Formats: sequence, C-alpha cells, structure tokens
Amino acid sequence: MKKATSIFLLITFILLLCSCGAVKPEIEDSEWKMRTIVHIEDGEASYDASAEEIDGHPEAKIVEMTLVAKDGKITINDITNDKKYEGSYIVSGRNPKGADYHITIDGKSGYATVAMTTYADGTEEATLPISIGGYSMYFCAK
Repeated sequence: MKKATSIFLLITFILLLCSCGAVKPEIEDSEWKMRTIVHIEDGEASYDASAEEIDGHPEAKIVEMTLVAKDGKITINDITNDKKYEGSYIVSGRNPKGADYHITIDGKSGYATVAMTTYADGTEEATLPISIGGYSMYFCAK
C-alpha cells in the first residue's frame, strides 16, 4: 500500500511539473503588433493591415499599431497616424489555454482573448483578437 501511494504521488508530481511548462499567454506578456483591423460601418467593411499582411487584403490601408497592457491599463499606439488610445482591462475568465478580458478603450467597451494560435504548418504564436466599437482587431505577440 505504501509503495502504491508513493508511485501515485510521484506520477501526480510529474504531471504537475509537465503542466507548469504549458504556455498560457496573458495580455501583459508581450508588446502586441497589429496584423489586421476590420471596421464595420453601415454594413460595409473597411480594412487596415500591417505591411506583412497587406497581401491578403489588397484594398486595406497599411497601418502600424502596437498595444501594451500593464496593471489594468491598456495603450494602443497608432504609429502611422500619430494617435494614442488608452483604456483599461480586467480578466473576465481564464482557461488552460489563455485568458479572456473585458476592455474599455476611449469610452468604448469590448472583449479580448489571449491564447496560442496553431497554424496549418504547425507553428504557434500568442494572439490577441479584440472586438470593440464596431472594430475587430487582430494582434500578435511582437
């Protein structure tokens, strides 16, 4: 009985150590770089894209934006248009793969999720999709 308990404790300890290494990205973990933004107004969609993503959206304007979140405050820097947007965020839920947030930026409320995205070629990266005020924004870890 003592041997079975020892083996059980050893296996539990190993499983705990293995799960500690699992990547669970948080909004504070990175400086985020914008990939694409879709804005819906009057049923029409307009697109902004980073220089790397313009091929998929030939009608898009090229825009460079970064996002930083720390201590409940969120800042988006629109480098292309020399604008800054500020707001706040709180965690609304966590799961084994990431976290969900309620965000407010310049008085508009929305939602964000941070998780690892796995692509068809098997590569993974931390991503941050945001839905706020008629905009769907997609950021990746810088």
